[in-house]
Amino acid sequence: MVRVVPLTDEEKMSIVSGLRSSVPATKLVTLRKLQEIAEVRPEALIYLDTYDKVTLNEIITLLNQIIEYDPDEILRREAMITLEKVKKALGTKFSTFVPLCTSCNSPIDLGWNFCTNCGAEIKNMKFEEEIAKCPNCNNYISDSWKHCAHCGAKLKEEEEAVLRCPNCKRPIQPEWIICPYCGYRLKRKP
Repeated sequence: MVRVVPLTDEEKMSIVSGLRSSVPATKLVTLRKLQEIAEVRPEALIYLDTYDKVTLNEIITLLNQIIEYDPDEILRREAMITLEKVKKALGTKFSTFVPLCTSCNSPIDLGWNFCTNCGAEIKNMKFEEEIAKCPNCNNYISDSWKHCAHCGAKLKEEEEAVLRCPNCKRPIQPEWIICPYCGYRLKRKP
């Protein structure tokens, strides 16, 4: 059985501050640490994608900023390698679009009303990529939402319940005895 060990708050803070550092050696060590996590503990990134999208989006945004703007060629190359390993670890869950505040360029969550960095109202922002809006309150919404996070309006009809592995939370079939993703025993053999 594979036990999911999520990133601790200290690890998340260390990664974000390391990627933001102005010291090239610190960035390089952080990039290598993130590569190791993507290779050895990919479930930690999937867990992050499920439970802390804001931090994951911030990490992806910082990687993209290093790739595009860092003057050090080695750091740009390492950031590209790191981003590819993070994408591979996330598999189909990887999303390339990360909404950024149009005032301060910080990652934002569409469920927020204001940017946590500068206080700009998210409802009034215009994004490069088209984002759907709630027909009831006209706030930005995510395609995956069943209800609007702002006003609670129903956005999608409920789908029939998906059975999930209690260990890794991936979809499973009712007849499976063992989860094929993490090896968790779902039920005893008949």
